[in-house]
Amino acid sequence: MKKIYRLLMVALVSALLCGCDEDLLNVPNQNNPDFAKVYANGADVETVASGLYNSVFNGEHSSGGVEPMLGVAADHATCSWGNFGMRDMSWEPRDMAWNNSPTYSNAGYTKYSFDRWYSAIASASNVIKAIESGVQIGDGGQGNNRTLAFARFIQGIAYGNLALVFDRAHLVDESTTAEPSLEGASSYQDVAVKAIAYLEEAKSLSGTSFTIPATWMGSEADISNTDFIKICNTSAARILAYLPRNKAGNAQVDWDRVKAYADAGITSDWNVVMDNGVRWSFGAGYYLTATGWGRVDMYVAHLMDPALPRHWEDRPDFPYPPKSANPVDNRLLTDFEYLSSNDFLAARGYYHYSCYRFTRYDAEYVNNVGPKPTVSLAENDMLRAEARMHTGDLEGAAAIINAGTRLTRGKMPSVGATPGEITQAIHHERHVEMFTTGMGLQFFEMRKNDLLQKGTPLHLPIPAAILQTMGMADFYTFGTTAKADGVNTSNGGWR
Repeated sequence: MKKIYRLLMVALVSALLCGCDEDLLNVPNQNNPDFAKVYANGADVETVASGLYNSVFNGEHSSGGVEPMLGVAADHATCSWGNFGMRDMSWEPRDMAWNNSPTYSNAGYTKYSFDRWYSAIASASNVIKAIESGVQIGDGGQGNNRTLAFARFIQGIAYGNLALVFDRAHLVDESTTAEPSLEGASSYQDVAVKAIAYLEEAKSLSGTSFTIPATWMGSEADISNTDFIKICNTSAARILAYLPRNKAGNAQVDWDRVKAYADAGITSDWNVVMDNGVRWSFGAGYYLTATGWGRVDMYVAHLMDPALPRHWEDRPDFPYPPKSANPVDNRLLTDFEYLSSNDFLAARGYYHYSCYRFTRYDAEYVNNVGPKPTVSLAENDMLRAEARMHTGDLEGAAAIINAGTRLTRGKMPSVGATPGEITQAIHHERHVEMFTTGMGLQFFEMRKNDLLQKGTPLHLPIPAAILQTMGMADFYTFGTTAKADGVNTSNGGWR
C-alpha cells in the first residue's frame, strides 16, 4: 500500500485530467493510460496549460476558499454570518481553534483552496513531463518554451500560496516524490524556497520573445514575456515578504532580495477581468463587501479617521459612531459608504459591528464583470518601500510612499524618513488601498507584525480530508489563547 501511495504522490496527478474535485492524493498516477491519452499531442497539452492559472486564481479568490476567513481573522473586514468560516475565525476572544475535522461544516473552505492549488501543481507537472517526453507544441515545438515557463510559474505561485497559508505541504512535481505522511510534508519555509526556485526557472525560460494569451490569465490583453517576468518577480517578492509568522521572522527576511524582486516587478496593476463568473470572479471580495454581507472592520475605519472607535465594544449601549466629517484619509469618503444601522446578530457579538462598508469595486462586483486587481501596483510599491526601510534606505522608502496612493488618492500628509512613520504608512496602505486585493494580504501583514489578536491561528493545518488519505485519525490544528505560542498561534495582538 505504501508503494502505491508513493506512486500517487509522484505529482498528485491530475484532478484536471477528469475535471473532478476528488482528493488530490487519490488521483491516478502518470503510468495510467489516461495520462498518455490526454497529454499525447501538443494541442492538448497547451489546452491544459491554458487553464492552470484559473485554478490558482479560484483557490485565491473564490468565496469557497480561504480568503473570507483570513480577511475577518485579520480584523480587516468583519462579518458575523456563519458562511465561509468567517464567524468561527472572528470570535473574540479568539478561543475557538480552527475546527480541522472532516465533518466540520466549514471544512470545505480550507480544502477548496488546498485542492485548487495542488490541482494546478499536478497539471503543470503533467504538462512539463509531456514536453520533456517529446511532445511538441506548435510547429517544431515553437510553443514549448512558453508553455514550460508558464507551467513553472504555476508551480511557483501555487506552492507560494500553500507556504503563505498552511503550516506545511508535500513537495512533489514531475520528478519529485514525497512520503504520503505528515512527516513527509515540508515546512512552510522549505515550500517557499521551492516556490521561488520555480519562479526563477520560469523567468529563465522567458528570455526569448513570446506572449501569454489573455485567456490564460484572465487579463485585459496578451502578456509579453517581459511583462510575464515582472509578474514572476512580484510573485517572488510577495512570498518572501509575507511569509514570516511573527515580527522576529520578519526581521530575518532577506530584504535585499525582496528589493531586487520588487524593483523588477509589475509596473501596472495585475488585473483579472471578471466575465460574469464564467471563469473569472472575485467572489470572496464580493461577500466581504456587499450590502448585507461583510463590512470594513472598525480597526481599518479608525486608520482613516482616528475620531472613529478602533473597536466596537461588546455591549448594547456602545454609542453608534457618527459619519466621519473630516477624515485624515480622503478614501473614507470616496471608497467607503457610511451605514446608519447594523444587520449583524447581536448575540454573536457586538464587536462584529461596523458603520462602514467598502464600495470602490461595487460596479465590478455587482455585475461580476470588468477588470480588478489581484495584485495592485500599489502593493508592489509598498514592497519596494518596505525593502528599502529594512535595508537602511529610509529616504528612498519615504519617497516611494509619498509618490503613491497615500497622497494621490488619500490626500494624506507626506511621511517622514523614519522607521515608525514608514512602517505605519505601509500598514495603512495595505489595509485601505488594497482592500480585497491580494488574497490574504492583510492577514499576512498583521501576522508578521504580531498584530493578529491573541489566539488567532498564524497559519492553517493541512485539511483533515487530506490527512485521512494518509491514514491519520487525529487532526491537528491551531488557535486559542491557551495555545498562544507565537509560532503557530498568535501571542501578540493589536488589542
